[in-house]
Amino acid sequence: MLRTGGKSQHQGAAHSWQVVVFWVGGRQLAVKTLDVTEISGWTQPIPVSGQTPFFTAIVRLDHAVLPVFDLAALLQCAVQGSHPLCLRVKHPLGDMALCIDEAIPVLHTIDHSMIQTYRGTDLPAEGSYANGLDEIPILSVSRLGMGS
Repeated sequence: MLRTGGKSQHQGAAHSWQVVVFWVGGRQLAVKTLDVTEISGWTQPIPVSGQTPFFTAIVRLDHAVLPVFDLAALLQCAVQGSHPLCLRVKHPLGDMALCIDEAIPVLHTIDHSMIQTYRGTDLPAEGSYANGLDEIPILSVSRLGMGS
């Protein structure tokens, strides 16, 4: 469940990042493909109580039970669409699930020269790149839920 966007180049791969571009609340975000394990349909989460901000549910994917990181709550928006998707990502503490908009994610290759420092403070990012007039943050999955 992934579309490709732009040109795929095997030459110069060391000088570029492959990212998966997705949407949360209509906002375009990206994550390195190395951090993505799976993209699937969203299943009903099971609420859990706890003190950890943005971790308020778990979801069952195949034979795994994963914590859900509420990226929409962090961004103060709501996931859009009647059929949201699940983006399963690798975190140093174990895989986790992100609920994303129903728009099919797109694979992009970004040259290192296009990557800049993310100017926002609303989420942890490894950098960003420009897509027209939009700044697309590249999410730092390893820092989600880590307090920075």
